[in-house]
Amino acid sequence: MADKLEITRSFMDSVSAGAPKADLLADNAVFRALNFNIPGKAAVLERLTGENTSKVYKGVTWGAPAADKFDGIQIKGTPASGVGGVIVTMLFEGDKIAAVQQQNIPGAPRAPSEMKLTPTIKNFVTQALHDKHPMVVAYTDENGQPVLSYRGSTQAYSDDQLAMWVRNAGGSFLKAIQKNPNVALMYRNEDSKATYQFQGRAKVATDAATREKVYQTMTQVERDHDYARTGVALIIDLDMVQGQAGLSPTGPIEPVRLVRAK
Repeated sequence: MADKLEITRSFMDSVSAGAPKADLLADNAVFRALNFNIPGKAAVLERLTGENTSKVYKGVTWGAPAADKFDGIQIKGTPASGVGGVIVTMLFEGDKIAAVQQQNIPGAPRAPSEMKLTPTIKNFVTQALHDKHPMVVAYTDENGQPVLSYRGSTQAYSDDQLAMWVRNAGGSFLKAIQKNPNVALMYRNEDSKATYQFQGRAKVATDAATREKVYQTMTQVERDHDYARTGVALIIDLDMVQGQAGLSPTGPIEPVRLVRAK
């Protein structure tokens, strides 16, 4: 066991220095991180010296390696801030490293920024049904029971608002928000790993221009459900948006935490 601890320490020190000790890797070594499984010694070395991965490793201080519960050796890298970091788990074949498994440690919550939807978020939301990733809305019914519902007409309406077309103007959803306008929505794209949470307050739009804009913006399949336009346009004033456009081995892509000023 002592040898594996020493090998792990020696290898990670060499990685942080930008020159991984290739002789410590097995020929069939693999590198694993979220959404990545890279086989082969040469490919692993390339990943470890690549800009994104090497940046992570050069920016941390490594703790003492220790055995985990599954016959691996773990070593934790902590950045200067002391928050977040990375855990690397080494799996061995004899005295050679057979797998380098990287797992990021969440850092501190992002500082909130202005409630202004990015073009990326707007596109994800408005194209959600078309891309086969329909959004889910949560609201509280008249009895105080939480309810979840897919809403394919959900769309970005402005920099700080979402909208949707509700076909049943006399349904429980609209009755519920008259009593409690607070709603939450979720977007998840398993292909890109984009994930967003939305919180806001829903209200019925009464002017013709808004109704027309919401109706025309939703996908054709949603319009086909209401040729007679008997539904209503619902506008959601957003109070919080949090998430990211995807995930990479070094962490979230385009992370956001948008909060409406009080």
